[in-house]
Amino acid sequence: MQSLKIIRRRIHSVRNTQKVTKAMKLVAAARLRRAQRTALAARSYTGELFEMIKRISRRAGPMAPPIMRRRKEIKNLDVLVFTSDRGLCGGFNENLLITVLDGIEQHISHGIGVNLFVIGKKGWLYLKKRYPSFEKIVCLNDESGRAFAERLTDMFIQRFLTNISDGAFLALNRFYSASQQKAVFWNFLPLHWRGFTPDRLLDYLYEPERDQMRAALTRHVLVRSIEQAMLESKAAELAARMIAMDSATKNAQEMISSLTLEYHKARQSAITAELLDIVGGAEALK
Repeated sequence: MQSLKIIRRRIHSVRNTQKVTKAMKLVAAARLRRAQRTALAARSYTGELFEMIKRISRRAGPMAPPIMRRRKEIKNLDVLVFTSDRGLCGGFNENLLITVLDGIEQHISHGIGVNLFVIGKKGWLYLKKRYPSFEKIVCLNDESGRAFAERLTDMFIQRFLTNISDGAFLALNRFYSASQQKAVFWNFLPLHWRGFTPDRLLDYLYEPERDQMRAALTRHVLVRSIEQAMLESKAAELAARMIAMDSATKNAQEMISSLTLEYHKARQSAITAELLDIVGGAEALK
């Protein structure tokens, strides 16, 4: 059995750790409320944009711009992965990256190359030993979220239009609730939808000119997709961190209880040993 001093030191250490995890849980919960409101409020706008571009894509037909045309043969795909810069958020990053790597293996087995782009320090640290080639995407210090999304959008559009890639996906943890986040893939490029609706042969009246309007709208939809992905990923990260820190706090309390019981047992054993020594010494003096 460990000495009383060692047990007291361990209890003190675990209590200090518990204070940190509890504080981190409270901070994550406070930030989660704001991030959740932002992500959920933006979903309606993003969803309506996609419904609009979906209707335009289905009506475009043979006159569709290149960005709305699906390639007949797919040889290379781009995948943009959203991970976190900080840890202590459970399996938030690892679960997503395992899903991404499994998807890459499936595509490669079908003869489709995958170009991987990663946002977040944790994703870079995880992949640098597991995936031989990927590009780390960094947000510049003077770059806002909107400017960052626009830069990425222009990069992927350029890669698609110059045939470097035949499409692009966004891989992220989508926020569903404070207790549920799920790794998902969003189609990013091209903005093409199959299907037939009764009004498919009807077209809209565009102002300004049709091609100009389509170009502006498609770019806006793509930028909005990346912005929404960032909001979803941030809310999911904070939810995962809150749950992880809550679990760590509870585990620390269980460890403190176990160590306290062990301390009392050791203390009782020491007291019993001292009493036996006293009684033995008294008996020896008789």
